[in-house]
Amino acid sequence: MSNGIVVFAQNNSTTDYVEQACLLAMSLKATNPNTKISVITNDDVSEHYVSLFDKIIPIPFGDDASTSEWKIENRWKIYHASPYERTIV
Repeated sequence: MSNGIVVFAQNNSTTDYVEQACLLAMSLKATNPNTKISVITNDDVSEHYVSLFDKIIPIPFGDDASTSEWKIENRWKIYHASPYERTIV
């Protein structure tokens, strides 16, 4: 059975949530180096940080939050897109 962590990161006009996801992944890898971590995003992940993630997953089913600043409209998609049988969000 596969276990892993999925971080949902969708930037808005004021906050770089992808960068925050990368910092979280660094912290998780430092304390739990064997943990599988994936990020769901439509934003670019810097090449410097790509290796932190086992998978970089595009937001499925289209972007329901394209005109929103909060970007919460896509969170329901996490469990549909997770590559793990058991997922921590």
